[in-house]
Amino acid sequence: MIGPKHIRPIHPKSEISPTRDAISRILELGWWGQVKIHGHRAQIHIPSDDHDNVVIFNRQGQPHRKVLPPDALREVSRIFRPKSGWNVIDAEWLKADDRLFVFDFLKREDHILDAVTYGERYALLPRVYASPKIITLPPLKTLDQCLAVLADPTPHVEGLIFRSPATRGFIDSGIVRCRKRPE
Repeated sequence: MIGPKHIRPIHPKSEISPTRDAISRILELGWWGQVKIHGHRAQIHIPSDDHDNVVIFNRQGQPHRKVLPPDALREVSRIFRPKSGWNVIDAEWLKADDRLFVFDFLKREDHILDAVTYGERYALLPRVYASPKIITLPPLKTLDQCLAVLADPTPHVEGLIFRSPATRGFIDSGIVRCRKRPE
């Protein structure tokens, strides 16, 4: 068997100001906000076969040097294991406490989801589960939700990412960054 191949991840090239007006405008266009976690990008390839290993790539397509501990690997497999082939999810990994913040589904049962909109891919992500290690980041669709994230003092909350739910594939123009103001 040939091992999993890294999928070029979407990466924001544009940024908006963390202001009420800028956030209102992007939300009015129908974009969704999402918490931007300051961690390590983790593209996680989950096999259907127990004999294959979960593979985690960084943003550059190299395997992460740190290995996800067994308890977190069990959780990833429990929640995201496909019935056949491979699933690939995109997440931010807080390595200090081995938590994963999942935000996109890139491949489902060996089918790359590059012809699918972000809204459709997000709908495929499991969201109803209990896990101490994995969180699926919800879409934020109101100004109040977005402003609350920008006011959050948690160190790993970097700001917001906005995504167009109608954008197909993994193109960089379908995502915009909004960082907190330095204190």
